[in-house]
Amino acid sequence: MPFLSRLALFPLYMRWQLWLVLLAILLTTTNSQAAERWQRSDVLTQSFMEVALKREYRPGKSEPLVRWQGPLRVKIDSQLGNTRLQHQLARVQLKHLASITGQPLIFVDSSQKANLRVAFISHDHMSREAAKYVGKKQVSTAGMRKALREGVCLTLFKTAADHSINSGLILIPADYARQKARLVDCIIEETAQVMGLPNDSGEVYPSVFNDLSTDTWLSPLDYLLLKMLYAPELAPGMSVDEVRQALPGIISRLTAKGELKNAVHRVRSGSLRDWLDE
Repeated sequence: MPFLSRLALFPLYMRWQLWLVLLAILLTTTNSQAAERWQRSDVLTQSFMEVALKREYRPGKSEPLVRWQGPLRVKIDSQLGNTRLQHQLARVQLKHLASITGQPLIFVDSSQKANLRVAFISHDHMSREAAKYVGKKQVSTAGMRKALREGVCLTLFKTAADHSINSGLILIPADYARQKARLVDCIIEETAQVMGLPNDSGEVYPSVFNDLSTDTWLSPLDYLLLKMLYAPELAPGMSVDEVRQALPGIISRLTAKGELKNAVHRVRSGSLRDWLDE
C-alpha cells in the first residue's frame, strides 16, 4: 500500500505527530548537510585554491604559493587609540595563528628586529605608511589605489626568490576601523591573510576571507585552510597544478588526524573569540 494511503488510515492526531517527526528529520538532515559542506574534499580544495593562489584586486590571475618559512618576529606599533587593548588583541590572535600553523612566533620591541609589523595608525596615514613599505610607484598602481580606497584595513607582504614570505606589514586605521565597528575583524582577517592566504572570495564560506559574509571569527573552514597551507607536503613557489595534486593527500591526512571532525572545537582553542568570551 502506498505511504500516503497508509497515512490516511491513522487518526488525525497521529497523522500530525507523524508529520512533525518527518519534518524534524528533514530539518535535521538539511542542517547537518549545510554544516558539513565545508568538510567536503572538493570544497576544501576549491576554497584553498581561491584564497591561497589568487590575489585580491587582481581577479582571475593565479600566483605561486606563498607562506612563511622562518619564525615571525612581530612588532606591534600602536600610534592611535588604546595601546594596551590593541597589543592584547594582536598578541592573542597571532599566538592563535602560530598554534594552528606551527610557525614559531616572537614579539620584538623594535621595527629593526621585526619581519612583521602590525601598525595601528590614523586612516589619514594609510597611503603614507604603505608607500614607505612598497614605494610610491607601487602605491600609485590601480590595484593599490583600489585597496586603499575600498578596504578598511590593508595587508602587504614581500617574498624572497623562492616565494617564501620574508616580511609583512598590516595597517589598521584605528579611528576608521572603530567607526566601522571593524577593529577586531581587521585584526583577525589581516593577520590570517599575512600568513599566506591573501585573497578574498565570495565563493569561500563560512570564512573571514569572504567580504560578503558576516563572519567575524576564524571559522572551522579557515582553521583547515591554515592547516593545509602549512602542511609539509606544500612549499613556497609551488604552482597551481602542483598544489592541486598535493591537496588530496593533505586532506586525507588531516581527516585521519580528526582535524575535519573536530575543527569546530579546535578553531576556538586559544582564540581571540574565547579570550573575549564571545
